[in-house]
Amino acid sequence: MQRALFVGTLLGAALLNAGCQESSNNPTASTFTPRPTYENREPEGLTSRLNGFTVDPEAYFFNLAACAPPPAQCPLPPLYAEFSPLLQRAVVQNAPITLLDSATGQVLAESGVFAASDAHGVWTLDKVPTRRGAPFFVLSSALPGVPSGTLANNAPAGPPLPPLPPVPEGNYVPTLTVRPVVPAHSACVGLEALQMSDKGILEAVAKYLTTEGTLTTVADLLNPARFGGVTVFWLYRPGFPVFRVPAANTTVVASAGRVLNIEWAPPGALPPPLAPFQSTRGFFIPPGPPAPNSSLGVVAVVHPPLPLPPMGPPPVVHYEAVDSTTSDPEGRPWVLQPLDLPVAPGSVTFAGLQMYSKTPSTTPSIPPPSTCLPGQ
Repeated sequence: MQRALFVGTLLGAALLNAGCQESSNNPTASTFTPRPTYENREPEGLTSRLNGFTVDPEAYFFNLAACAPPPAQCPLPPLYAEFSPLLQRAVVQNAPITLLDSATGQVLAESGVFAASDAHGVWTLDKVPTRRGAPFFVLSSALPGVPSGTLANNAPAGPPLPPLPPVPEGNYVPTLTVRPVVPAHSACVGLEALQMSDKGILEAVAKYLTTEGTLTTVADLLNPARFGGVTVFWLYRPGFPVFRVPAANTTVVASAGRVLNIEWAPPGALPPPLAPFQSTRGFFIPPGPPAPNSSLGVVAVVHPPLPLPPMGPPPVVHYEAVDSTTSDPEGRPWVLQPLDLPVAPGSVTFAGLQMYSKTPSTTPSIPPPSTCLPGQ
């Protein structure tokens, strides 16, 4: 704005002076008319403030399932809402939060962009470089020597909620949230930092691989010498942007890696033959022929190890969501835009994505600039 006003003033002065010359009886060459020149008066080094919350999606689902076992219905709406005990009991406190720069592959904690979530799971990152173009991604629990955070698990659950059992706690692993952030605005708000634990989906994957004959732990899944990392999808039904209800009977097709569809049952509820497959939090992969989809929309893609030392940029895997149900009243099969995500050894890439109705909405959706989405 300042640059435009400055250049515009010079142009105005030049045009005004030219008009005076034309009306003069004895025009002479001007000796004082300024030439319009470019001068950058916009400040450099602009920064943005990023604000968001840290959530354990497994714990949120555990609370939702305990609130009203089917076919009953939970008296609270299934939303990521700050007033809801379902979310309050699932936030992660003291979780280390930073950003990954997709343009350079660098972690911004190295330059001081780092914060820990507070008692309500809220975090703020100051002095993030303001820019357009290549996005940043929220990265949590990935700093060596820094505790990975603790589950709140203590919010009151009085009426109308029934008593909720505590969610089994575990250690949090480095988790990259699939949600691009382009800080072209002074403030970016409502960002999710989703945390994966070693007692849920990842433990179920490790147990399943172990039953196949290869002893595997969650630590092994994050060992670049053993695996190229894990990408976890949790597909949700269409609805409000904070609506979090699993998209039943959906899955993901990947151009590379091994796709495993995940199921859930209350811990300890499976019959003895299935008990060795169940994780501490209740997730499991049934033995036998691979299931065609997940009743929860939970899919883990296990990647093979990359060459060591790394040669060039990491490979990119193409993912497409698939809904096996057809229902016109529900707008099914639900759809989702395909994704191309790089393999990230040593961490978990988590994509908690809300699907869309097969019938496109006629209502335009214009997110505010503070969402800091690409293309804004």
